[in-house]
Amino acid sequence: MESKALRNLIHPILKIYWFIFRPKTSGVKCIVQNNGKILMIRNTYGHKLWTFPGGGINRGETPEQAVKREVIEEVGVETQDLRKIGDFTTTTEYKKDTVTVFMGKSGSSVFKIDEREILEAKWFSSDNLPEISKNAKQIMLMRNNI
Repeated sequence: MESKALRNLIHPILKIYWFIFRPKTSGVKCIVQNNGKILMIRNTYGHKLWTFPGGGINRGETPEQAVKREVIEEVGVETQDLRKIGDFTTTTEYKKDTVTVFMGKSGSSVFKIDEREILEAKWFSSDNLPEISKNAKQIMLMRNNI
């Protein structure tokens, strides 16, 4: 729990840094599907609206490697049949973040969240989604356009 408190303390400081320096970053998100449902998460930091698993791309890592790693780290799910469905750029937190979006499948509906980073995760049918973030809405549009 100390890590969660530290993350909540550091996140606002990072936003100030990003506001001043406007760094360029790269990230990934993944629509994970299983039996007609999609896996969504709420982070322990930031806006806390429902979104998709994902995160930053490490140095020397491809977007595909990053999305596989992030999904395993956040929800303990291995993805199969990954395919890129698009990219978007966001400046939500003052940085210029280019996000590569993937869609993949999970062979199981069982997940295990990383409680330091993930507040909650659930499977939803796409016609019965909770209140989702602006970026998650954009990702759903990408999914619907393929």
